[in-house]
Amino acid sequence: MSLSAEDAPPPGATATWCWGGGRDPPLSDQGETIIGVYLLLLGWLSWFGNSIVLFVLLRQRSSLQPTDFLTFNLAVSDASISVFGYSRGIIEIFNVFQDSDYLISSIWTCQVDGFFTLLFGLSSINTLTVISISRYVKGCLPHRAHHISLGSVCVALVLIWITAAFWAGAPLLGWGRYKDRGYGTCEIDWSRASYSLSSRSYIVSLLVSCFFLPVLLMLFCYVSIINTVKRGNAMTGVGLSDRQRNIERDVTIVSIVICTAFILAWSPYAVVSVCSACGLLVPDLTSIFTRLFAKSASFYNPLIYFGLSSQFRRDVKALLPCVRRGGGGAKQRGGGRKYSPPTPEPPCTPPPANQEVFFIDMPRPSEADPEFECDRL
Repeated sequence: MSLSAEDAPPPGATATWCWGGGRDPPLSDQGETIIGVYLLLLGWLSWFGNSIVLFVLLRQRSSLQPTDFLTFNLAVSDASISVFGYSRGIIEIFNVFQDSDYLISSIWTCQVDGFFTLLFGLSSINTLTVISISRYVKGCLPHRAHHISLGSVCVALVLIWITAAFWAGAPLLGWGRYKDRGYGTCEIDWSRASYSLSSRSYIVSLLVSCFFLPVLLMLFCYVSIINTVKRGNAMTGVGLSDRQRNIERDVTIVSIVICTAFILAWSPYAVVSVCSACGLLVPDLTSIFTRLFAKSASFYNPLIYFGLSSQFRRDVKALLPCVRRGGGGAKQRGGGRKYSPPTPEPPCTPPPANQEVFFIDMPRPSEADPEFECDRL
């Protein structure tokens, strides 16, 4: 394929580490095996953990709150990354299809793999950004919390996928380019920005719009929430009980940890990508390790849910057959809580005339239980 004057590297730029002319140099057999085992274990655990999150949410679909659909979308994106971000590397390293390379060379090409990996990765970071905005509105602007409805969340989900599809599809149409870096990694050709004006404009726009701007928004939202909590004014919406405010704060803590883990996983890769785009030397091992570390972002969220959300732990335990058999009572479909059958009440006898009687008005469980109104993670 011939290159235009704009796309051709400048004279003397023959080093593949500087101008992205090919794949990373191969590691030893032992190193490739370690990477293959890492991808296999992390990919399977990521898929398994996010599948549990999806199953829990699907099981409770009748009682989901609007923002729970954002959690569902995040789990879908992470589970998809575990397929497209790991499988191709496993196939290449362990040479699963020894007799034919048709799957890799004709169907599951680098362009296809790069498109879907970037698509689901951008969907994840965009979803985390929308989640942080929703927590900011509920925590710092409770009088506007009614704007976070099912309709607004659906609009946000549509925009999330349209935006991700635009940036992931642009290299397929000639704005930017995907490159096979080996070990199942098909990524944007960052080093091409050093000598191609179109690639430079795409890479700068991609980094600003899809990484730096979302990260700044998440930092602004959660710093604002923390400052509001310090002032003692968090979750002061009208109609919220103390327990409901505590649940909202717990959900916010989970969201903060998830976003922090995502930023920490992707920041080293972003720094290496910027260095490559500027034409700076990046050691091969550093480039490989940052890419592999960024792939682990899809693995953290189920662990965070299980470690920090008591509601999620109860929902997962309710899925276990031994727990379901041992409960004995009827189980509410929406929340995974068990209720014993009602016991017959004794006949009502009038109290003595000289005895003072007190009546206590107890609200119904469906009205008093805050988990019917608050988000779950």
